[in-house]
Amino acid sequence: MKASKVFQVVVATWLLLVGGVSAQIKVASLHPLISDVARNVGGQHATIVQLIEPHADPHHFRPTPKDLTKARGAVLYLASGKNLETYLDKLRSTLGKGVPVIEVGRKIPSEKISGRNSQYVCCPQHANGSIDPHWWHRVSNMQKAARIIASEFGKVDPAHAKIYKANAAAYSRRLEALDAWVKREVSRIPRSNRILTTAHAAFGYYCKEYGFKSLPVKGLTASHKTSAAYQAQAIQEIRKNHVKAIFPELRANPKAIAVISRETGVKLGGSLVADGASNYEKMMRDNTNKIVAALAR
Repeated sequence: MKASKVFQVVVATWLLLVGGVSAQIKVASLHPLISDVARNVGGQHATIVQLIEPHADPHHFRPTPKDLTKARGAVLYLASGKNLETYLDKLRSTLGKGVPVIEVGRKIPSEKISGRNSQYVCCPQHANGSIDPHWWHRVSNMQKAARIIASEFGKVDPAHAKIYKANAAAYSRRLEALDAWVKREVSRIPRSNRILTTAHAAFGYYCKEYGFKSLPVKGLTASHKTSAAYQAQAIQEIRKNHVKAIFPELRANPKAIAVISRETGVKLGGSLVADGASNYEKMMRDNTNKIVAALAR
């Protein structure tokens, strides 16, 4: 081997040892908000392969062979958990025992759909008494998620475990400031106005944490059809609760919303993001700004 070639090899090896060039772990994510947290925790030491687009519907997403090819080489998969991804057993069987699939929400306290604070339910898997899988709408839960992800990263990459833990702590401090901001903004809404009427039952954790009654109206999303009888019942419930605004979502059913808004005389608030975005902090701020703008008056 020529002296120049030997020198290049020695330099490359030295850079790896001192951290000048850092090998990255490859991690596959099955939820866009989990991807965002994972990037904040992993920093320069992790490559996050996002298998679902930011505003895709995680309720209906299924990884394809093309997705699995894209994620080839991933040392672990991150899922939201709480029965949101019904395909996980099949995915684990496909991947085998060598690649763990981590349900980040498994260790996070669950809320259940309750008739006491939710009048309507969006779909069968969100039936009364079942677990609400949308745990990320409570900011403190995302702080827990950052610590869980840091721990999992440290298991597959012990050399950078302390860095992952420090990154999670730094991200958690940002989320603490976000949580304080949400509480300040919501405090501007009179208690009598704190009824969050949405397209489906996705905001239970937000409502429980920030003092709202949840009123999800099945049929406002494009994937649901409503009968005239159901629509009349929804209109009656909205009137009875003196709802100030109805908040559609990105995949809202415009015809159903138009009918309900017209018949009740209730204005439409801004469109909320329930299930996914590329940036968690921005999603929470945007949602809160729209809620406050519609209900604070």
